[in-house]
Amino acid sequence: MSNMKTVPETAEAVCGLGAARSSAGTGRLALASVLAGIYIAFGGALAIRAGAGVPPEWGSVGRLLFAGVFPLGLLLVVFGGAALFTGDVMYVSAAVMRGKARLAGGARALCLSWAGNLAGALLLAVMIHWTGIYLDGGGAVGPYVVALAAGKCSQGFWQLFVKGVLCNQLVCLAVFMSLSARDPAARALLIWPPIFGFVALGMEHSVANMFFIPAGILTASALSAVPGPDIVPAFGWGDFLVRNLVPVTLGNVAGGALFVAAPYCLGLREARAEEGQAPDAGASAAAIKSGLPSDMGNEQGDRERPSGPGDSGGGQRAAWI
Repeated sequence: MSNMKTVPETAEAVCGLGAARSSAGTGRLALASVLAGIYIAFGGALAIRAGAGVPPEWGSVGRLLFAGVFPLGLLLVVFGGAALFTGDVMYVSAAVMRGKARLAGGARALCLSWAGNLAGALLLAVMIHWTGIYLDGGGAVGPYVVALAAGKCSQGFWQLFVKGVLCNQLVCLAVFMSLSARDPAARALLIWPPIFGFVALGMEHSVANMFFIPAGILTASALSAVPGPDIVPAFGWGDFLVRNLVPVTLGNVAGGALFVAAPYCLGLREARAEEGQAPDAGASAAAIKSGLPSDMGNEQGDRERPSGPGDSGGGQRAAWI
């Protein structure tokens, strides 16, 4: 057996995961979504520490270090069994387009995923703030995170929208490629380059911003209470929600649904129709039966397995955690 699935096989797995997401229980999906928000925030927190310590005269080295460690977040999501909104956009859109899930169920799953990611990212932002690690010793980390957040709140709607489109195109391709590999090490290696790419290019990820901007707001509030020559940029929760999170979220949805799910899953269906073949539901059924645990498949998801005594209707419900 090859260590890599074909593109059509991977697209079938994506559709199966989208069907599982759309029918998942509310409590389970909510918890998996909160975990994803925490995991992405961990990647963001590490990226800030890596990027803030680089002297300005080193040029782009700081940005590259920032981008180099940020993929930790998606690796934790994929291998830790969490539900990330940006990846779920691809899954759910593919399943709805292929008729494997209803629009109402898909919309419900995405709303739960987005809200859970926000709750998890805010929780970690508050906890990081309580530790004081961005303010220790009056170093450069505090001003760095404030400037990062201020920059994200100062851009125009369409600029942020397009950055959101391009970001989630790369994020979903990272997840799509990881699904094509059967070896865990290969999956991890396939995830890293696209995530490094979107961060180094300065694209916008809604869930990452759910951590970066609140962390900047909290740090700015602390810095403003300390006398000093630096002027803390003025931005707040309204700027976070309206000026950044709305356009970036819409862009992420367009990027995952129109630029990844549609060409791969609808294109696959058209190719099968031209060949006179019925769509193969085997991979989708296997994905659902296997209880896929995360934003990618596992070895058992590559093949059918007998239903166990706990199965209902011939297959187990998807369980991410």
